[in-house]
Amino acid sequence: MRQFLNLIVIGSIVCMLSSCAQSDLKWQKYTAGDGSFSISMPENYIKTEKRENTVFGRQVVHYIFWKPSVFALDKFKLFQITYTDCPRGFTSDTLTLGALLDRSITERKKDFTEIDVESQNVDVSGYRGRAFIYDAPSDNVITIVKQCIANNRLYDISIIAKRNYPTNIELGNFFNSFQVLR
Repeated sequence: MRQFLNLIVIGSIVCMLSSCAQSDLKWQKYTAGDGSFSISMPENYIKTEKRENTVFGRQVVHYIFWKPSVFALDKFKLFQITYTDCPRGFTSDTLTLGALLDRSITERKKDFTEIDVESQNVDVSGYRGRAFIYDAPSDNVITIVKQCIANNRLYDISIIAKRNYPTNIELGNFFNSFQVLR
């Protein structure tokens, strides 16, 4: 009888783990309520907002993100886009815009490490932006963050993925799906 119960417990655990593992995420297009941008997100994303310190001062930051459930054995830990409005005058010229992007990406790096991670210039949906990849050898995850300022709004697009999984297609699809609509 005891062996039978052990077999049932082990079988239940295997079934639970196999049903929780997501090999393919289901995606859907998210369009901002004001029609300003769109991006493909995994289903069951969450929207929230918080008042936080930004490079523009204390402001409301809007979050759209997806995390796997606690029991999921997924290769991704986070897909996220955040945005905050830029006060008028902050993005009036390219020098100021570049300085804001540099300050913003530097502050974002501090969310992950105090080490100076190299950032690079990137194109995000046709807009000048900054990006960095944080791949700490002691951690099991890789973080990729891209930022741009478009139409007086600072966008931050981020992914945290587990190391040693094939993720290039999903990473490319997520980042490339971002579009500024107006």
